[in-house]
Amino acid sequence: MPYAMRHSPTGTLLACVQRNGYKLAYYGLLLWENDPSPAQMSEGLAEAGIEPKDPAGNLADWEPLMLSEHDAKMANVKLRNDPARVVAYRDGVIVASHL
Repeated sequence: MPYAMRHSPTGTLLACVQRNGYKLAYYGLLLWENDPSPAQMSEGLAEAGIEPKDPAGNLADWEPLMLSEHDAKMANVKLRNDPARVVAYRDGVIVASHL
């Protein structure tokens, strides 16, 4: 099962622009196959353009979250490849909204 990063205060899942196997850019959840280490989580925040001075930049506010394959896919569907959208995981439900 994949792991994502969840912002504890808001439930927001970390997403950013990435490259697929064909080198095409897409906007989706940043996922790991195993529980990410603090160093990997810090790199993930940097990759998403979140700096330590940003409101969501405190690494202590982020936690690894194990998702089912279905939930990971649904979160990416709800993002619609649109950086203006965010997804959150609250009470076992994935919700999407615009920034």
